[in-house]
Amino acid sequence: MAKSVVIREVVYDAVPKVSIPLSTGSGEAEFVDTSDATLDSGSQMLKNVTAYADGVKITGTIESKSATDLTVSGATVTVPAGNYESQATKSVASGSATAPASISGTSASVSTGTNTLTLTKTVAVTPTVSAGYVSSGTAGNSAVSLTASVTTKAAATYTPGTSNQEIAASTYLTGKQTIAGDANLVASNIVSGKSIFGVAGTAKIPVISQDSTTKVLSIS
Repeated sequence: MAKSVVIREVVYDAVPKVSIPLSTGSGEAEFVDTSDATLDSGSQMLKNVTAYADGVKITGTIESKSATDLTVSGATVTVPAGNYESQATKSVASGSATAPASISGTSASVSTGTNTLTLTKTVAVTPTVSAGYVSSGTAGNSAVSLTASVTTKAAATYTPGTSNQEIAASTYLTGKQTIAGDANLVASNIVSGKSIFGVAGTAKIPVISQDSTTKVLSIS
């Protein structure tokens, strides 16, 4: 959004920003119309980061988090809300199954060989499964076959973009999950006043003169 301004009785229409040289040293003081800012509270910025929206100073409230904040209950990993500056992981215990003390069956077979007597009995086993993730075929008895009860996800790499990439709740990660980084994500590559993944920009917007089409006003 822009405003009309008057300087030495001259009216400049639709000016989005005014730049004025400092009285000492180098640099300019910039006055920007912030009435169209989308920030309305600190819930959209990291804690202790400040910004101005429509002339009002706002302080961020988003907490920084790490792997120590993750909690595990059974096969569920809980990730509390906040900003994670690096990859956070949490181990989930593997489940186990044990055969019961007693078994039951209705059939048996006997085969003989030279000096050898072999007895074979078909049994039905009901395993007891402890808390944790149980993969297909994991059991304390070779006669037991179990089916995985939770969704699994193999190793994957995520490249940040303009939208969120999520891992569904109650998903067991069978491989390493990698969040891609970029060495170009530094303050000098980000426009001042913007923040990308928690990095506040320092790059200045070039100062230009008043233009009849763009209406940007620069005083130097």
